[in-house]
Amino acid sequence: MKQELLAISERLVDISEELDRLTDENDEQAHAILVKELRGIGDTLVDYLKTAEDDDRAFIHFSLGSLCSMLGYHNQAEKSYLEALKQWPDHVGLLNELFDCLMEQKKYAPARDIIEKSILHGGETPIILQNYAIVLAHLKKLNEAKVVMFNCMAKFPADQRSKELLSTLEGNG
Repeated sequence: MKQELLAISERLVDISEELDRLTDENDEQAHAILVKELRGIGDTLVDYLKTAEDDDRAFIHFSLGSLCSMLGYHNQAEKSYLEALKQWPDHVGLLNELFDCLMEQKKYAPARDIIEKSILHGGETPIILQNYAIVLAHLKKLNEAKVVMFNCMAKFPADQRSKELLSTLEGNG
């Protein structure tokens, strides 16, 4: 089963990249073909879930979460990510995908908790700190968001997106 799950995981990454490209190109027919493939992969993952245990089970839930997110089923994606977190509570990639999913649903308080766990386990990067500042801003904690971005700028002075976000938070963007 592990080989099949790895192959599925790799295909999900490929499909995600293809969907991003197709969105830019407005190719609805090719998009529909990929969505149909995603649904088939989802059926396969659900079948595997019936007999999977431990890490395989967590891996399947993580993959289902990613798949559901790509299809726009954020509520179901959240449930799958939370199931995977039971086995992998400090998996940074999983935490980051759950964060994105919660933000899509405008669940800002839980998103803040998740991004803080991601920082704890994976450290600070410009993107992670930007996400943290954005969720703080949504929670009406603008001063905290600015502090996060000032710290981000101190650690990553060349990051242009951080400069732009800080400018926006200060009302200059």
